[in-house]
Amino acid sequence: MKQALYRTLQLTVATAMAVSLIAGCDKATNTPAVTPSATAQDAKLALLKDISGVWSSSSAIGLTTIQYSDNRLQILQGDTPLAVTLGDVDPGEETVNVNTVVNRKEEILTLRKKWNADHTAYNLTMTGSDGQQDVLGFVRRISNDDLNRISRLSVARASSPAPSQPTESAPAPVTSSDRGIIDMWLGGIDMNMRSCPGSTCAALLIVPKDSKISADTSTIRNVTESSGANTPWVRVTYEGAYCTPEELDQQTGCTPSHGTDAPVTGWMNYTRLLSAPRPQQ
Repeated sequence: MKQALYRTLQLTVATAMAVSLIAGCDKATNTPAVTPSATAQDAKLALLKDISGVWSSSSAIGLTTIQYSDNRLQILQGDTPLAVTLGDVDPGEETVNVNTVVNRKEEILTLRKKWNADHTAYNLTMTGSDGQQDVLGFVRRISNDDLNRISRLSVARASSPAPSQPTESAPAPVTSSDRGIIDMWLGGIDMNMRSCPGSTCAALLIVPKDSKISADTSTIRNVTESSGANTPWVRVTYEGAYCTPEELDQQTGCTPSHGTDAPVTGWMNYTRLLSAPRPQQ
């Protein structure tokens, strides 16, 4: 009986030592878990790094410079900084959406990596909302010289004086003596009413072109956009037909399918509002 008990103890000790050794090996080789969200974010950052650089255009004059860093996208066409904000990034399709304004109309440009036949090099295609496509050929990675140039041109654009006289489509400057709630009108473009002042704020609804709104000019505030430009925004109130952001057709614009139950308040770019209805053709 003693011999059987001794053999049982030997087996127990051996089993415990084996389990301990296996656990030790597992602990020694264990690596931090990589969460799916972290992997997706890394893929997005890698794609944004891939599109950053100096590119030659097949149709535009001058080089196109694309730079993404510190959660900010900057694009220069020749010596002109463009007013852009970063949209959706899809690493699977290798596409990057860029929100911008073309001819006073908000548009989405899509940048996509276009690989050669043996998948060893790539260009970029840039597709506009109208379906027109431009091919960008790689010239070089962003250098310190490029960074200094981007900084100089962005500062020069932000500090350039505004025109002394308002353009036909722009509102007259507001002085301290006439601040208050006034009627204003949209021009020939649909406009987002946003939840706060700035083009990166969420769109509450889309107001159709030529609509009338009430603007509280005492709330006008300058916002530094991601492009570096200072833009005046004003709090507005609107009541009438509207579109939701999801319904906006980039080709045909806003076809209102909803109506407000009560006045809605939000923010709009003051420079795009008119002090009187535009002439109807």
